[in-house]
Amino acid sequence: MEPRKQEILKAVVRDFTVTALPVGSHALVSRHFLNLSSATVRNELSELADLGYLVQPHTSAGRIPTDRGYRYFVDFLMDLEPVPAQVASFIQTELSSAPADLQALVERVATTVAAVTQNAAVASLPHGPQARIKHIDLVSLEPTEVLVILVVEGNLIRQQVISVSAAVEQAELSRLANKLNRDLLGKDRDDLAPRLKRLGRGLEAEVSAQLVRTLELFEQGSETLVLHDGVRNLLKQPEFAEAWRLHQVLEVLEETRYLATLLQDLVGESDTQIVIGSENQATQLRSCTLVLTTYGPTRRIRGVLGVIGPTRMAYGQVVGRLQTVARRASERLGEAYA
Repeated sequence: MEPRKQEILKAVVRDFTVTALPVGSHALVSRHFLNLSSATVRNELSELADLGYLVQPHTSAGRIPTDRGYRYFVDFLMDLEPVPAQVASFIQTELSSAPADLQALVERVATTVAAVTQNAAVASLPHGPQARIKHIDLVSLEPTEVLVILVVEGNLIRQQVISVSAAVEQAELSRLANKLNRDLLGKDRDDLAPRLKRLGRGLEAEVSAQLVRTLELFEQGSETLVLHDGVRNLLKQPEFAEAWRLHQVLEVLEETRYLATLLQDLVGESDTQIVIGSENQATQLRSCTLVLTTYGPTRRIRGVLGVIGPTRMAYGQVVGRLQTVARRASERLGEAYA
């Protein structure tokens, strides 16, 4: 694309992002191109529309970017905005004070993304292809209630209260935890399956069965998605003034298993992925942009962190802030489970 067309497309995207109104030649000249005539800018706008980068919603209206126009902007024209000091400080404070529990921490991560991007936020719990046991703790809560604490490779932690068939004291639980730590260090779910068959009934069998279930959650990511207040941010956007548009997005957000798989497929092996409008596999999201990145305590154990908003998005700002949250979240996970 010729440099002048690039500059005009960039200006249209930026102005439309701010105003949500079609951008005309007179506005562009007065704001950005004092050295050009309205006729020249109008001709460039017409050519950009012919190329598929802009569209004119009404005969007398200005232009708005198409999905193709946004794609060109993101790939070639977007400037990554520096994260303001106060926003960076907010991110640091929110994640530093987040609970150590994995799910609570990820909920805080999603809330923070929603707050700093003013869009909806999604986050999947970090997990790897094969979770391996690093440490086990067993804590007596009631005579037949036991808190099972499992730390897996990557220092991710899960806690689950289970009911056992017979009353048990802390001394017995501590002995069993020591035994399991000796026997199961570095083991995965496949290693536990034959062991579980040999155990029959009893406390060790009940605890081992819970360990298998917890490892399955890590591997399959079946608890993957956390949605938070950011969904309400969509209501502020004129694109979602019509209720049916918001309902389409909510349909996907509520199908957590489907969305978890979708996010993983979209982000692939890349660090950051931007999926715009009609590029979305899910028809319900074709009025939206997804900005996705990965995060986690290691390269092997990763989750997906993302923003869902209208295609009329402040791309440079959103990408910069999302990446900042992802970096700090990765550091926090490492700190929490070191």
